[in-house]
Amino acid sequence: MNRPAHRRGRLALLLAGAIVAALPAAAAADETPIDPALPAPTLPSGADCGSDSNPTWRTVSSPPPAGMTVSIGVPRPTVNGVTYQGVVHAWDVDGSQAADGSVPGQPGPVQSVYVPLPLADGHTYGWHASTYDGRAYSNPTEPCYFRVDGSAPLAPVVTNPDFPPMGSPGTPTKAAGQPTTFSFSSSDPLPSGCAEAGAPDCQASGLDHFEYALDREPGIGAGRAPADAGGNGSLTTALSWGVHTLYVVGVDVAGNRSRAPAAYTFTVPSQLPPPSRPTLDLTAPATAGRGAQLTVSGQLSAAPYSSGEVVHVLKSDLAHPTGVALPDAPLSTDGTFRIADVPQVGGTNTYTVTYPGDSTHQAVNASAAVQVSRNAAAVSITTDAPSYAYGATARITAHLGTTYNGRTLAIYAQPYGGRKTLIETGTVDSHGNLATTYKPTRKTTFTAAFAGDYRYAPATAATTASAYAKVSGSLSGYYGSTHYGGLLYRVYHHTAKAKLNITVTPNKAGQCVKFQIQRYYSDAWHTQSTSSCHALSTTSTSYGTVTLTNALNSKFRMRAEYVHSSKDTGNLSTWGVWQYFTVRK
Repeated sequence: MNRPAHRRGRLALLLAGAIVAALPAAAAADETPIDPALPAPTLPSGADCGSDSNPTWRTVSSPPPAGMTVSIGVPRPTVNGVTYQGVVHAWDVDGSQAADGSVPGQPGPVQSVYVPLPLADGHTYGWHASTYDGRAYSNPTEPCYFRVDGSAPLAPVVTNPDFPPMGSPGTPTKAAGQPTTFSFSSSDPLPSGCAEAGAPDCQASGLDHFEYALDREPGIGAGRAPADAGGNGSLTTALSWGVHTLYVVGVDVAGNRSRAPAAYTFTVPSQLPPPSRPTLDLTAPATAGRGAQLTVSGQLSAAPYSSGEVVHVLKSDLAHPTGVALPDAPLSTDGTFRIADVPQVGGTNTYTVTYPGDSTHQAVNASAAVQVSRNAAAVSITTDAPSYAYGATARITAHLGTTYNGRTLAIYAQPYGGRKTLIETGTVDSHGNLATTYKPTRKTTFTAAFAGDYRYAPATAATTASAYAKVSGSLSGYYGSTHYGGLLYRVYHHTAKAKLNITVTPNKAGQCVKFQIQRYYSDAWHTQSTSSCHALSTTSTSYGTVTLTNALNSKFRMRAEYVHSSKDTGNLSTWGVWQYFTVRK
């Protein structure tokens, strides 16, 4: 059986029911014929004719009407004195009820057909139409489908962050002429008794748009704002100064309007007062353990603050010297906030908090430093000798124990009375050692320094090495030279005086030097005399002389000793080298 025949059979069956009196007499016959030659009615393209997959929406009054009326176009020719009339068959898609309606032929191209089928909120309905000429029906039209939404949307909720409603806390954050955005939200309720959208007979058309007007209720020509799938809309506008009321209604797809408009009353100032400059106080622990949670709390003055405000947090440490952003901290309306952090890097952790400002508060920032614990690092330093000749090479070795990510040492030298200077820096070897050399000229303190790393604290170690003074000497007053046993001897006349000139380095002006003379006989050197102290001159020089009258044909040697006093703690006492001479006639 083809589809048109199926629809016609259904129509004939319904016409034989309780409402048969409303239809032409011929319709009572079970086999009322279909005349394919009869032209079918034309259907409207408006709100009553959608497809079965995409029904249109229509609203109904409350309480719902006892029937429905549709308009169809019926051909007007008269055949044998009979004028065509329109017949409409309608049904509830859930199968609960159906009805038919017709009108006798009337002048004009359009007939309004009433069908006594009650319409219920949330239900889906279908209908089709035929032309009847008193003897037969045309093939029915393609069916039309529509859904019924008889419930009005809920009253909209209106919000605006710039202009709080009158009577509420807060002050305007914008002034006249500045753009501001009002947000609307509403919903289209399900029919009574429905708990789940989309269930059979539980349909709602959904919010379509908002209508709004300023300082009057929306009417003809009111502004419109589309509603999104969540029932939200917005209006961005600039306003004049004064007290205003924005009225908003919600309209669903079926055309239902919320029963009463929402009224949002607010004040727009002509201009805003200048923003205040708040103070920002931070409270943080002086010390904290690495890997343990710490809390930094803060207080902004000049409250209140708008809901949803935050402060920005930047933390700098050894691993992040330029700072790393922490999550924003929510700001309470009273200006308080709290920051929780678990530092993984030891040393100074600095927390810089910034409030970016708003229309009534200027931007402000503050910092707080926390010393986060680190493990102790083992550092040592040694020299290859406890003391050195003046200008001799000392070898210094520094050692670094276990660390986390830092393996660099620095070695410093500080001569007695001088400045501390860096002499070596570098990465220790696989044994933890760093070696260097230095030429001390006086007592010198050597220091090894570890700058610390993410988990180990800075550490230093020091050692001190002594240095001898340098005594340089030379003979004068001789007239020749000779060698004995490979040694250089100066030759003097017995009538001359041997003179030993000495210089002590570094300058030891005022300090003591002694001269010692030895004579060679019996195959050995024998001390002849040792002088008392001679004070060094301002240029750190001195000399000693020997009369040679009774020293003919003898071999001698002479040297000087620098003898430091308690005033000189920079150098040790030192003998100069022997100077050899002999006496001839």
